[in-house]
Amino acid sequence: MKEKSQKELIITIDGPAGSGKTTTAKILAERLNFFLLESGKFYRFITYWLLTNFPKRAPNFFFQEKEENQKKLLEEIFKSLQIKCSITGTELWYQNRELKEELRSVEVEKFVSRIASQKIVREWVNNFLRFLAKGKKIVAEGRDMGSVVFPNADLKIFLTAKEEIRTQRRHLEQGLSKEKVQELLKKRDELDSKREIAPLQIPEGAYIIDNTDKSPTEVVNLIQKIIEEKIGKIGLTDEKW
Repeated sequence: MKEKSQKELIITIDGPAGSGKTTTAKILAERLNFFLLESGKFYRFITYWLLTNFPKRAPNFFFQEKEENQKKLLEEIFKSLQIKCSITGTELWYQNRELKEELRSVEVEKFVSRIASQKIVREWVNNFLRFLAKGKKIVAEGRDMGSVVFPNADLKIFLTAKEEIRTQRRHLEQGLSKEKVQELLKKRDELDSKREIAPLQIPEGAYIIDNTDKSPTEVVNLIQKIIEEKIGKIGLTDEKW
C-alpha cells in the first residue's frame, strides 16, 4: 500500500445509476468540508465533446480509431476543459461556460456508458482523478471509485436501491417518462455491470447501504457514524483547489 500524504483522506461512494451517489456525496462533502470529486462528469464531458464536435459521426468513430489517435483526441478534449472543485461539487467549464444540463442530456446518456467502457478512456480519466485527489481530503463518487480508482481509500461506501426508486429519481431529474427512464436505466445497468473494463461491482471492504427507504440525510448520518467508528473525528480542511 502506497503511503499517503497526511493531508490526504479519501472516502469513496459507488453505486448504480439513480442510487443517490451524487446527492449523498454532496451532503457528506459539505458536512466534512472535503472536496467533492464527481467522476461521472468527466466521462459525460468526453461524450458531450464528441457529440458537439463530431455531430454527424457521433461518438461511434472514436471506437474505430487506433489507440494512438484516441490518446491524441483525449489530450485535445482535456486541453479544452477547465475544472473548479470545491465542497459543493466538481464544475466543468468549456468555452467559458459551465456545463450542467448538457452533461445529462438524453444523447449523452445514450452514449456515455459505451465511451466509459473503453480501456484507454478509463485509464486516462482514472489517472486524471488520482492526480486531482493527490494530497487532498475528498469524497469521490462514481461507479468504480473504491474498486479501481482508489482501492486504498480510507472508507468505501456502496449505495444501492430498488429499481423503481432509482427510476423515479431519474424521472424527476431528466423529465422523461418513467417508461423511457426505466428502459435507459436497465440498459445502463447492463452495460456497466457486464463491461470488460472496470465493471460495476461492490468494492472490497465497502459498507453497503440500501437507501430505498432512507432520505439522503439519514444516509449521510449513517455514513458519519461509520466514519467516527472506523477513522475517528476528521479534521476539516480549509484548502483551496
